[in-house]
Amino acid sequence: MSTPHRMTTTWGAVRSERGSTLMIVLVALVGLTALAAAGMVMTETELRASENHEAGTSAFYVADAGLQQYLGTKLHATSTDTFTYPVGSAIVQGEKILDLPEERVLYRVRSVSTYTPPEGGTASRTISRLAIYNEGSIVAKGAFAAGKGLLKTGNAGELSGEDEASGGNPNCPNSPKPDVAGVAVPPSGYVQSGGALVPEGDPPVLEAASSLDLLESTGVPWDAIVNEGLLVPDYEIPADSWPNFASLPADEWPVVYVTGNATVGPGDSGRGVLIVEDNLDMNGSFDWDGVVLVGGYLTSNGFQTVAGTTITGLNELLGETVPASDLGNGNKEFLYDSCKMKMAMKSAFGGLS
Repeated sequence: MSTPHRMTTTWGAVRSERGSTLMIVLVALVGLTALAAAGMVMTETELRASENHEAGTSAFYVADAGLQQYLGTKLHATSTDTFTYPVGSAIVQGEKILDLPEERVLYRVRSVSTYTPPEGGTASRTISRLAIYNEGSIVAKGAFAAGKGLLKTGNAGELSGEDEASGGNPNCPNSPKPDVAGVAVPPSGYVQSGGALVPEGDPPVLEAASSLDLLESTGVPWDAIVNEGLLVPDYEIPADSWPNFASLPADEWPVVYVTGNATVGPGDSGRGVLIVEDNLDMNGSFDWDGVVLVGGYLTSNGFQTVAGTTITGLNELLGETVPASDLGNGNKEFLYDSCKMKMAMKSAFGGLS
């Protein structure tokens, strides 16, 4: 009678074990499903985070591009400009903070970008930085500063340190500036034969203590320009052709660098910074707006007009011996113009940084 009882007990245990196994399987399936769902959610979240990071990075690059373009194209950071790129746009605004010594101005420049990623939505980034406007390192000691002296025949022409720049020009808000000397030379360096004194300015003739004192006071980093590649010229003569100024934008003031000697005439008239390593010979009707820097001496034949400032004899700073510059006879005009000087120096020595 005991055998059936034992069999009933065994089958009950088996059924109980089967039920437990089924429950374990169900729990495992539910757990795996939950893990799979969680994994999908995590993957989607990580993908979205990656896309957001990529969009944010692209928006940052757009904002930075706008900021750099603004700094590279603006004379003063006082306007609001929009720059558009294939992947987005940036609105850049400048704000003046304060005036600094030596004609410098401190600005805050802010760039806000908008970027639309391919997957939709919009990303934006804002960056800002401080920028200092610097007019450049060159100081106009006179309309014509001749490091080794200046010879003038007759009283025709004009050597004027009275600022030719007019007020109200937004590119030159500080013009006109105080007058400078008509000519600046070393002791007894201005020699004129015949007629009334030509130079006009404050004073008409400025005599420095020596050639080196005069040239150093102009702030021209001549050794760095000639020997250290301080400037990257827009045109290097004779390797490049002389610029065609008629085809250049009106707001482009290039740096023209001439190795060795240079001879210029009517067809070479232009604007910007003209740098001549050695001697400069001006012939015929030649006009130049901006800055003229000459390592050796300048010789003038005919009618010329330079509005800005002219400095010669700079090779004295390199220990070389340079003769005096000679304007000869005729109607030459060397005029101080602070605005044209400023526009020329911006591309070479100054601007926002």
